[in-house]
Amino acid sequence: MKKSKSWIHVCVHFLLFITLGVHSDRLNVNPVTNDIAKLSTLRQNIPKDYLIPLEYIPKEEAGMCWMKLNIFYLEESLVRLSEKFGNVSSNKENISIFIQILQEQRVHMQDLNDIMLDFECHYREERFDTNQYFDFIEDLLRAAQNKEDAHDCDVPPCPTSPYPPLIDEYSEESPTTSPPCPNDCNTSEQQRLLPEVVERSLLSLLFIPLLAIVFLLVWKVRSRRNQDDVQQNPAEEGLTGTEGTAPPLDTEISEK
Repeated sequence: MKKSKSWIHVCVHFLLFITLGVHSDRLNVNPVTNDIAKLSTLRQNIPKDYLIPLEYIPKEEAGMCWMKLNIFYLEESLVRLSEKFGNVSSNKENISIFIQILQEQRVHMQDLNDIMLDFECHYREERFDTNQYFDFIEDLLRAAQNKEDAHDCDVPPCPTSPYPPLIDEYSEESPTTSPPCPNDCNTSEQQRLLPEVVERSLLSLLFIPLLAIVFLLVWKVRSRRNQDDVQQNPAEEGLTGTEGTAPPLDTEISEK
C-alpha cells in the first residue's frame, strides 16, 4: 500500500514538473523574435525602390561591436521614417515598436558614447532600399537577441578621406520613387497639393471669359468705326453733288 502511494506521488510530481516546464518555456519566449515578424508587413507597405538614409558602420570595420555601434543611428533613422506616416497609421505603430526595442537595448549598454566617439571617423551615410534597410534591422535585432556584443572594441585606423555626407534626407532623384505608404500614409502632402491644383484650374477657367471680353471689345470698336465711315460717306457725296449743279461764274458775268 505504501509503495503504491509513493508511485502515485512520483507520477503526480512528474506531471507537475512537465506542466510547469512547458508553461515557463512559453513565458520565456523572447519578444524580439515575435516582433521581427512584423518587419515583413513593413516591407510590403513601403515600395521597394524607396531609398531610406542611414548612418552606419559595416560589419567588417566594427567587428564584434557592430550591434553596439549601429543601434543609436538606426533608432534615429526609424524615428525619421515614422514621421512620414500619420498618427493613425499601422506602419507608424509597428515602427514605434522597434524604436522601443532599440531604446531598451541601448539603455543597458555601458560606455556607448565613448565607443561611438572612437569609431566616429568610420561612420558613413548611405541610402538603403527597402529590402536592404529591413535586412539591416533584422540582423541588428537578432544580434541584440543573441547578445553579440563586446566590451573591448578594436578600433581600425581612420580612412584617408572622409565619407561625403548626404545632401537631402530622402531621395527624390528617381522618378519612380514613391511615398513610403501608398495605402496608409499621411495625407498632408495631398492636402497641400490640392489647393494648388484647384487654383490652377480656376485660373484657366478665368482666362476663357477674359478672352471673350477682349474679343467683344475689339468687335464693338470695329463696328463703331464702320458706322462712322458710313455716316461720313453720304455727307461727302451731298457736298460734291451741289457743287456740280452750280452755274459757271463766267456766263453770269457775260449776261449782265
